Amino acid sequence: MMAICLKMALYFILIGELFINTMSYNPMLTYVIRFKKFYVTPNFTMDYYSFDQYKDTQYINGQFTINTKELINKVVAVFERCDPDGINCEYFQSWTVTGLCNKLKEKNQIWTRWYDSFDPPMRCPLNKGKYTMKNGTGDIGPILLLYPQATDYQWRVVQNMYANDIFVGSVSVEIVFFGYRKKIKSILNP
Repeated sequence: MMAICLKMALYFILIGELFINTMSYNPMLTYVIRFKKFYVTPNFTMDYYSFDQYKDTQYINGQFTINTKELINKVVAVFERCDPDGINCEYFQSWTVTGLCNKLKEKNQIWTRWYDSFDPPMRCPLNKGKYTMKNGTGDIGPILLLYPQATDYQWRVVQNMYANDIFVGSVSVEIVFFGYRKKIKSILNP
């Protein structure tokens, strides 16, 4: 009888521990952006950059130079989605943004967090000179609202910048969405 009680107690302890460890994680995945590559082309020079991580969020820090006096007033963002390994990429869509000066002032947009990370601020006119990016990242919330399947792919985003119809340069970034389960804080532990 004592052996049966010990077995049952051990069983409940193991099942209880399994239950606590299983239920202490949110069953829904939380996604964050992970950067793979970052590069610029003509009329932009990348002085230095790094991918830095703080807690669960990854950031781009660095400095680049705009080497032209042309007034950038249009951006064409080209989105390519790639398979989970980042190998086979295909055109997904493109956005043409005109009225750039007004767009950069808008808050709570898909680009706000990215452009707010620059010093001096990315506001019009975008002058020739050095720009420092501190803790640059994207906001995943609006991305998932626009395209919930975004997390199934790796992405290449090329921002081609123009002065009227004259190509000035581009900034490219390759990203992947990293999913993990967040640990839930126990209400039982003080």
